[in-house]
Amino acid sequence: MNGIAIGRRTFVQKYISDPLVGFWAAFFILIFKILPLSVARFLGENLGALLGHIMLRRNRIALVNLKIAFPEKTLAEHQKILRGMWRHFGRVAGEIFHVNQVMQTTRIEGKEYIEKAFQEGKGGIVCSAHMGNWELPFAKAISSEIQLNPVFRTANNPYLNKLLFTRRSGVHIPKGTHGARLIFQVLKKGQFITILCDQKYREGMTIPLWGHPAQTTTAIASLALKFNVPILMARCVYHSGGYYVAKIYPPLKVFHRLSREKSEYEIMSQVNHIYENWIREYPEQWLWIHRRFDKKIYR
Repeated sequence: MNGIAIGRRTFVQKYISDPLVGFWAAFFILIFKILPLSVARFLGENLGALLGHIMLRRNRIALVNLKIAFPEKTLAEHQKILRGMWRHFGRVAGEIFHVNQVMQTTRIEGKEYIEKAFQEGKGGIVCSAHMGNWELPFAKAISSEIQLNPVFRTANNPYLNKLLFTRRSGVHIPKGTHGARLIFQVLKKGQFITILCDQKYREGMTIPLWGHPAQTTTAIASLALKFNVPILMARCVYHSGGYYVAKIYPPLKVFHRLSREKSEYEIMSQVNHIYENWIREYPEQWLWIHRRFDKKIYR
């Protein structure tokens, strides 16, 4: 599957649970594809709300994260944000196979930054987060000439990999050694990679997020320094009028004159600070359910 490595699976996973999950995923995908966009969104929101009542362990993780991010808010306010998150990502799931229709009403801001890098032949790194709808291929709305190549973590279930990743445009770049080689090839050609850097990375550098130490990947900082390419932050958030705004921000400051370690720290500190601002602005549209901080915090 395009060089994608799948982790080892047990007998039960390989022959029972993986196919079952794949079947139900394919079933709901088919339903969402058949339904009109408005109905798919409505169904997705309600399925998301239902899922929120079931995922109790994930909810506990989310509430810890919310307390760190919004210490001034009450538990009731945290729970309201969490309910909104489940509904939001349920809606995203419902609309994911109506991309062309969704894109017709999506507004693009800041496209001049990515076009400038493209015209200079540099390519670059587009860094986003698990926020809004990160699956929207808004590069297509910027220019048919610009190709974004997504870096992604493969699902352990091979059926989900086939369902979710094969439809993406560009070079599919799995995280890992094989993916690193593909990233080098893409950047050398003056193309762009897209990557999400808002989750915990065990081998990463400790960089504050909401004043708490958070293991943060330095991969994009290292690549920007190595290939002398810009890092463009981008997000695509949902608005109550039923449309998205995809916004690309000016290139981050890259610190070439500092030591490599200090340069990477300063670059990723900018990234985490931007994430803080984004999430405070649209808290219901960020995925709160992952352990972003040290595991001791979640006990």
